[in-house]
Amino acid sequence: ISVAEFDQLIDIAAAAPRKYGFAPSACKATWNTSRELFFEQIDIEGTGTISFDKFLAWAYRHIKQKASGPILERYEKNDRDLGVPISLNLPFYDDSTSSSEFARFCTAAMKNKQSEEYKQLYYHLLFCFSYADVDHSGLVSGEAFDVLIDIAASAPRKFGFAPHASSTFESDTARMQSRRGLFAEIDTANRGYISFEDFLAWSVAHIEAKVAGLSEG
Repeated sequence: ISVAEFDQLIDIAAAAPRKYGFAPSACKATWNTSRELFFEQIDIEGTGTISFDKFLAWAYRHIKQKASGPILERYEKNDRDLGVPISLNLPFYDDSTSSSEFARFCTAAMKNKQSEEYKQLYYHLLFCFSYADVDHSGLVSGEAFDVLIDIAASAPRKFGFAPHASSTFESDTARMQSRRGLFAEIDTANRGYISFEDFLAWSVAHIEAKVAGLSEG
């Protein structure tokens, strides 16, 4: 995300601490400067963008520092509506959408990485990854990857763009063996886990190939 998008990210992440009085409400007159400084602390390479992994590392350090002393309510509680969407699911989860709309959405997302479609796809994949990341480490193991694939594949399956695991594999053992091979393709460093950035790169490449196939068809 960019420094402009980082502003909204901070508001979303700070909603719970503010609600219970553990963080101050943002002051429009001063927040731009302070948030730019926060962003620069995360974007140490000066690329102008940060990944989820970098934000997670910074947020962990920030929370750890806050929790190192007495936990006190120091600010006025604030549970105002920030206008943050409750659901970040993609529109193709709506029963009213169709296979053609799903195909259009994916095509638009792959054609322009700055589009609203790509942003929604990004948040959806992040949601899927977060669900599979049961220990909240920012990493997914080979075992949890099996769950991640089933979650991420639900929409393509719903609209007929991917087969159900039950019709693809003869047994759970066969499915796990196939998923381990797929996991190894993503985990090129053989670490035994993958980050969201790893999963995102693989997902985008996978979807791009599927979209290209639709064009050829």
